[in-house]
Amino acid sequence: MSIVPGAVFLGPWADIDHNKFLIVASVSKDRILVCSVLINSVINQYIQRRPRMLSCQVVLKGEDYSFLTHDSYANCAQPIKAKAESFLVDDLKYCGLLKESDLNQVQQRIIASGNLTIEEIDIFFGKRK
Repeated sequence: MSIVPGAVFLGPWADIDHNKFLIVASVSKDRILVCSVLINSVINQYIQRRPRMLSCQVVLKGEDYSFLTHDSYANCAQPIKAKAESFLVDDLKYCGLLKESDLNQVQQRIIASGNLTIEEIDIFFGKRK
């Protein structure tokens, strides 16, 4: 199993009472960190009432991915920074890779979210142009 941008995993996540899909949005070589996002079946009311957070949701078509049973949403408004080792546990299951166009959207929305510092954007996504 490889932890690469676009990889999708299913498994338990802190403070969530059910398994969640996680997308690896980027991997930092020098700090061994993973910037990832959760996939949700619906956009919750909290996010729907906040235009900035709502603009950071990426639709993933269920028909494009064998691991999804319906259209879902990548929540790019709240990127998760985790150590790569946290993805190497028995509880997580590798599900597949995002299409390049979806991964690009996820990465762009994470950058636009305002929840990463300039340094973190450089670490995860390279120097900003």
